[in-house]
Amino acid sequence: MKLTGLLVVAGLLLAPTVASAAPADRGGGCTTTTSLGRVAGTANAALCVYSGIPYAAAPVGDLRFKPPQPVQPWPGTFQANDNTKVCPQFRDRMTEEYPDDKDIYTDEDCLRLNVWAPRTPGRHPVVVFDHGGAARFGTGNEPRYNGTNLAKTGDAVVVTVNYRLGLLGWGEFGGLDPAYQGSGNNGVRDQIAAYEWVQAHIADFGGDPRNVTAVGESEGAFSLSAMLATDNPQRLFHRVVLQSGTGYMTHSPELQQSFASRLKGLTVDQLRAMSPRNLLDLQEKLIGESSIGGAIYFGPAIDGQLIKRPVIDAVEAGNARGIDLLVGSNKDEIRYFAQFDPSILQMGQQQYAAFFPKPLFPQRDKMIASYKADRPGESDSDITLAMMNDQTFRVPATRLAAAQNKWAKAYVYQFNWAAPGGLGAIHASELGFVFGTMSFTGVPAGAEAYKANPWPLRWLSANMQSAWTSFARYGDPGWSRYQESSRVTRIWDTWSRTVRAPHEAERALWDGYRFPALSLNI
Repeated sequence: MKLTGLLVVAGLLLAPTVASAAPADRGGGCTTTTSLGRVAGTANAALCVYSGIPYAAAPVGDLRFKPPQPVQPWPGTFQANDNTKVCPQFRDRMTEEYPDDKDIYTDEDCLRLNVWAPRTPGRHPVVVFDHGGAARFGTGNEPRYNGTNLAKTGDAVVVTVNYRLGLLGWGEFGGLDPAYQGSGNNGVRDQIAAYEWVQAHIADFGGDPRNVTAVGESEGAFSLSAMLATDNPQRLFHRVVLQSGTGYMTHSPELQQSFASRLKGLTVDQLRAMSPRNLLDLQEKLIGESSIGGAIYFGPAIDGQLIKRPVIDAVEAGNARGIDLLVGSNKDEIRYFAQFDPSILQMGQQQYAAFFPKPLFPQRDKMIASYKADRPGESDSDITLAMMNDQTFRVPATRLAAAQNKWAKAYVYQFNWAAPGGLGAIHASELGFVFGTMSFTGVPAGAEAYKANPWPLRWLSANMQSAWTSFARYGDPGWSRYQESSRVTRIWDTWSRTVRAPHEAERALWDGYRFPALSLNI
């Protein structure tokens, strides 16, 4: 690690790790003027914090199920101090955090973003975060996404984004009414609108619109990877960090076109007339009880309009040329779902067959045998979950990195820290480390591990924050680029290290599969 990186890490370890709310404005200094109007935030010694700024018009009335529309200028000064605008959803008490105690969120006027801006002169790199939650849950307002520590670490402007969820943002209604063709990608369009807002206005908050890094986790990463396949993604951001999500989960055209048949005779007019609560009830009825099925029911889709081809095809062809990439996954992603369905920990190859790629079935037995040989002593369920992890997260990440490295710099990481007595290095367990909030929501035994011995975890968090913000500022996280000849990978743990080609024999088994798009019958 460079000397500057060590100094940053040392400073982080001495500073409080859990971000607190900014104190009241001590005499101004956090009011800025944009072309939309004046915006007033809240000041503390180091940052200005702006909460709930609208980046698009409220998608209500005639705008429900429609692409986002420009927000109109406002009179006077907009008071950016409300972080309770959460897009409609049922509260997920197990794996998400919220800014208040509501059980149900029904306010569709939610296309808002939050900004943490350093109170120092000059143009700062910009980090924009797109949250996860299976396109059904979550918000950029979650306390674990508080941008205070990340903004201070990188002397960067940090932005978190809300976008429409569930049927409101991802329901494809073109089969019911041609006027709504492509509505299934409105959640992606919302996020694109947020990046367009950043390009137009972030300079008014001290950010550099020429140095924007997009960061997404889970659904946010799936959305960002899908943006790499849209027209001219370079206009939106210059670097991208994909945490546990790549274009493999983009829905196929066939899956997208089948959506209308699941609505059992409902019309768009009937759907538009429903209350948000009734739409949420319908949504959950459509999804059913499968935790894995619910995780992939909504998502970006190849629709021939916004996203015209599989992400990997677009990236290989240079559609995202010039956009540096940092991409990775967690060692035990799939075990996350055991919080909803403990039987997943006993999943065998028979159940896995429904998710296994059909083109690889002729060599499936060989693949199982190879995984067993590489993991002596592990149970059949362990082998099954390892294969699912590679299929869904690790191998698509390395495939995307190898493709993008021909057109820009690409880096790969794997997050391995696991709380003793927990489920492993599961999906989303890196989030509290990246933001420095040390939140362990959805990470069983994580809070207990931190309480018992916080210093190694604070050191891990400090190093990850330093790497993420170094990538945002310079395009270099601190280790070598990912190339097919070496496959250099950064392993994040209390003993972090850089290795070559981890579990290469397992990764190579997937070489014959293209990871085109999701086409499961859900």
